[in-house]
Amino acid sequence: MEMEIEHRKLGFIKLEGFVAHKDISERKMKYCFICVGQYGGRQGDELARLGYSVFAINTSDSDLADLKQIPEDRIIKLEGFEGAAKDIKRGQDAIRQNRDQIIDITNHPDVLEADHVFVIGGMGGGTGNVATPMICAALAKVRKPFNGKPSFGAIISVPASWEKRGIKKNARWGLAHLQDLVNKEVIGAILVVDNDKLYNLTQSVFSDTNTSLTWMDYGNSELTSLLAEVSILTSIPSSKTFDLDEWRDVLSTPGYLSLGKITIQTSEEIENKKIFKEAFTNSPTASDYDYDLDSVNGFMAVVHPRNEIITDSSFKQLEEQFGEFVENAEKPHSGLIENNNWGMVTSRTRKPSEDKKKAIIYTGAVSTNLPERISRMLVEITEEEEKLEKKKAERGDKNMLDLSSFKKVEEKTVRKDISLDSELDILSGKKDSKNIIEDFDEDLIF
Repeated sequence: MEMEIEHRKLGFIKLEGFVAHKDISERKMKYCFICVGQYGGRQGDELARLGYSVFAINTSDSDLADLKQIPEDRIIKLEGFEGAAKDIKRGQDAIRQNRDQIIDITNHPDVLEADHVFVIGGMGGGTGNVATPMICAALAKVRKPFNGKPSFGAIISVPASWEKRGIKKNARWGLAHLQDLVNKEVIGAILVVDNDKLYNLTQSVFSDTNTSLTWMDYGNSELTSLLAEVSILTSIPSSKTFDLDEWRDVLSTPGYLSLGKITIQTSEEIENKKIFKEAFTNSPTASDYDYDLDSVNGFMAVVHPRNEIITDSSFKQLEEQFGEFVENAEKPHSGLIENNNWGMVTSRTRKPSEDKKKAIIYTGAVSTNLPERISRMLVEITEEEEKLEKKKAERGDKNMLDLSSFKKVEEKTVRKDISLDSELDILSGKKDSKNIIEDFDEDLIF
């Protein structure tokens, strides 16, 4: 059950003027978020500010102690571990040894009854990277589908270009398993946050009080407001609505989701043929997709007070432009929402908005392939691994300096690196079966 919002706890979250206070508490769209690892917890803490149902799961007490907005009874410590040390095997063990707690969450009424569930985790670590695909696979067993499609998805962050090789290797593992779920069409849209893009996008970003924001804090608050604003659009009556079922249809489409937003203040701006590309480029989500060829679903919704910026003809023009932008998508959704009750909801002001002479375009697209930068990163890390193995092989049995006679050392067992095709590949089936869900029984945690 979603909680009441406390406006004084909104932090850096700033919602657009069309969002009235009652829209937050009376929204029709019911999200539930299962947040794992450090990134998941931080994103979940921002979502909890808006009263959404949020669960936080982690192996680290210190990470969980940083969460201030999520209720204590929704914070789950995976016992027997104090951090996963960015180790995939350790992360798996933590989930499996605390399976009862995970099962309790996946069977919680908030999870079962929500319109849509997101599992949030960072690709690259040991907890979120491992738990995200494992919990998604578990949700496939308990969540009722929406119109025959999966009614849950994921929100993931992907390592930036400067991050360490081991982090990228871990991300390759997590992404491979999520891709497996996409291929089997047992997961809905996966919303991707590219740390590389987010960092470059948010340099010199300041809050309304001129407080410098970290790129991570900015991304978390921006993504939270974007999800909230789109869901509120589905609750506002209009002659041409973007309704709840259309939004759920987008979210339930297997693939990779990007969201965008752009403000226009004159009707001439509609002539801009790059308007949707700019909307995606300036959002906190990854945007370097091949939209025209890879998009399989999407939406475009315009919200505005009654003004002369958006007319029936200009809206039709926007629909045509969006149809060309996501050319491969057969039935993209669209909506035109007029709203005259514009207010302002932030933690620092409740004054009426003075920005009624504008229109806001929200857009989203689900693509079949990963963003270009991330695909390239996966190829590069694979090539680096191959080069490293080749160097080791070329070195052969070269004699190493033996210091054992000088100092006695305790013997330690070093676990060998295991590839994606090994026993760690928890999502791969070991038997032939037409029932995808049955294939999970032997290989996942349950």
